[in-house]
Amino acid sequence: MSVDWIMLVPSIVFTKIKTNFSEKIKTKHNMTNKNFSTSSKSDSEAVFPFVYVKTLSASEQGRDLQGTSINGALFTFQIEVIDNKKQQNAREIMGEIVRIMKEMGFENNSMPFFEDTNDNTHRIVARFRKMMTDED
Repeated sequence: MSVDWIMLVPSIVFTKIKTNFSEKIKTKHNMTNKNFSTSSKSDSEAVFPFVYVKTLSASEQGRDLQGTSINGALFTFQIEVIDNKKQQNAREIMGEIVRIMKEMGFENNSMPFFEDTNDNTHRIVARFRKMMTDED
């Protein structure tokens, strides 16, 4: 049995966030694919508002007696929205992220909260989790 599916989940979730994102909100904030990333570091200049999708450590679920395949996994994603203008911008974009993640069936296990920054930006963070199988 192939376990490739567990390696594909993060890129599938990231792609769905970008493609299901409201065009109205993208247009309002001049957002393109450059505003979304799975990498926290880059050599290029920062683009705001910025949506960072981080895959946290997943854990195997639904183990069978043989234990030779991965039947399911509990995936957790931390999503951060950073804006350099207004807290309201970050809040609006995070609201869209919450909508998309809920549409995909994720549980919001850490509600959005603002974190203080030292660089005059507004950062809001949330975590989402979902038990998934190769059927998802």
